[in-house]
Amino acid sequence: MDGNGVAPIPACEELDQRRIDGFGGVRWAWQELGANARYFFQTPEWMEVVAARVEDDLAWGAVTDSGRPVAVSVLRHAQRGPAGLGLRVLSEVRPNVWFTDCLLDARAGARNAVTLDDVVGASGAWDVLWLGGLRAGSPWLELAVGRARVNEEPNDGVGILDTPLGDDAWRRRLPKNMRETIRKARRRIEACGGSEIVSSTGAELPAAYEEFVALEASGWKGVAGTALLQRSASRDLLRDYLCVARTAQVRSLRIGDRLAASQVTVEAGGSLVLLKLAYDEQFAHLSPGNFLMANLVEKCCEDPTVDRIDLIGWQEWCQRWGMVREPTYRLVAFNHRSVRGVIVGSAWNARRLLSRQRGWRIAEIQGR
Repeated sequence: MDGNGVAPIPACEELDQRRIDGFGGVRWAWQELGANARYFFQTPEWMEVVAARVEDDLAWGAVTDSGRPVAVSVLRHAQRGPAGLGLRVLSEVRPNVWFTDCLLDARAGARNAVTLDDVVGASGAWDVLWLGGLRAGSPWLELAVGRARVNEEPNDGVGILDTPLGDDAWRRRLPKNMRETIRKARRRIEACGGSEIVSSTGAELPAAYEEFVALEASGWKGVAGTALLQRSASRDLLRDYLCVARTAQVRSLRIGDRLAASQVTVEAGGSLVLLKLAYDEQFAHLSPGNFLMANLVEKCCEDPTVDRIDLIGWQEWCQRWGMVREPTYRLVAFNHRSVRGVIVGSAWNARRLLSRQRGWRIAEIQGR
């Protein structure tokens, strides 16, 4: 057994790489490796709706050993540069603000045998691999060691709140003004006659989701044109996923007979993922969004199956809730078996060297 309690297997002697047209050909591989998913955007359910809704040139690939999948991936094909001479670029699939990621077999022998070139090669001919938004624990980052360039994305990140510490520990970490804001919200809502929080799942979820969509569009997102109601492709993709994800729910806060705030969540890999949130701005004086958020944190702190709350992105208000910023990463790799890949990789290295030397020169001049 390895350190994770997983039985190792012998190193693979020969791997089979296959690019497959359409999700149907790799559905079995995603389902077999699905238990290794750390994020919802690695799950078979997510890939199912991506395949049905995303119209980009997607390359579905699988790496197998003796008929068993050891890696499965989906990447987007694009051409860069003049026709006929353009670089064959593979990048992440981004349906709106969400992502996709690959999966690896958790068994030690399989993970040690598969390489970045194996997994990327399963997507077909390529010169450059350019991936962004990679999260901690992404198989791409594991495969990149010694083979690709990885840099933190300084302007991005994800808000994370660890919940095993418990409700009391979380409250002590909150800024004093945030604790007071939550207390005031509770007193004011109670003074209005109280409230009810309803968690909709299963057959009740679609109707609750449509209520959320309407609520979101009634606020500033509707004015800005960024609400799901105004972006039908994103609205339909998220709806289809929620309807097949067994851990999805829509949490609705009702004050009287009106919907005051709502959250769209899903659990995956020990995380409660907060996909979307909205509140009725006519109730702003009651802080319904803060009220519902505090309730969510308390529930997660009580739930032994939830290790953390994951906000997918990072906003300034995350800090007020005691969240930390988890970085995201950019990965760049060049195909050393491709002439164009070697050329552009050499040019990339030269450019980085010149930029570094220029920085050293400027620092030297400023230091005089």
